[in-house]
Amino acid sequence: MNVLSISIGLLSLWNLSLTSPKRIPVAMPAVANTPVAVVELFTSEGCSSCPSADRLLTETVQKANGQAIYALSFHVDYWNRLGWRDPFSDAKFSNRQREYAQRFKTSSIYTPQVVLNGQYEFVGSNKARLTTLLDQVLKQPSSVGVDLSTTGTGNNLTINYALTGKLAEAVVNIAVVSQHESREVSRGENAGRKLMHNNVVRVFETHPANAKGTVKLTLPDGFNRADGAVIAYVQNSQNRTVLGASRVVLR
Repeated sequence: MNVLSISIGLLSLWNLSLTSPKRIPVAMPAVANTPVAVVELFTSEGCSSCPSADRLLTETVQKANGQAIYALSFHVDYWNRLGWRDPFSDAKFSNRQREYAQRFKTSSIYTPQVVLNGQYEFVGSNKARLTTLLDQVLKQPSSVGVDLSTTGTGNNLTINYALTGKLAEAVVNIAVVSQHESREVSRGENAGRKLMHNNVVRVFETHPANAKGTVKLTLPDGFNRADGAVIAYVQNSQNRTVLGASRVVLR
């Protein structure tokens, strides 16, 4: 396990990366009462302990057997100063992890970290913990249904969503993900390794949860639409609990 000190207190860091490029099953639009599991994995290409966590994440989704499991890989930026700049990293992903630290009342942030349904946090490579908690949350009915559709060409993407259920104090998160990415790392803790990534978050926005809405986004240069997907999930803005989620692949 690697440890790294960062400016806000002592920020211990474990590490994470992603796995082989196998096609992830496409989930159907979720309706209210369908149990969902949103797995947010905080990672960095600069962390040598990450590959096992990403393999576990991908394995979990591939073996979902029709269950509504939505995985997202957020690449944080606080490892970038240690020799390798993660091309998928974003400061706002690090800030999102810090917001979770406040929610969980923890004094540090680290990689690999999983946050499950906004309710639980644990080391991303802990298979026993993930298995137990997935079994638990997938028995709990969701309270918000999410329906998605997309239009657009080139770098322009329009996302239309419709939400059903109680939306008081709720927000909707819109994530555009690359389903498969790979990088040859030449420096840092993973120097000399080819890292494989799944469901890498490339664009992320949070909006007030209305019954219907439209979000217009600009995709990153070089983004492969044919390998892209949109994951939308609704959270309570106060306690971060996930209320519902869905996914649609881009065409």
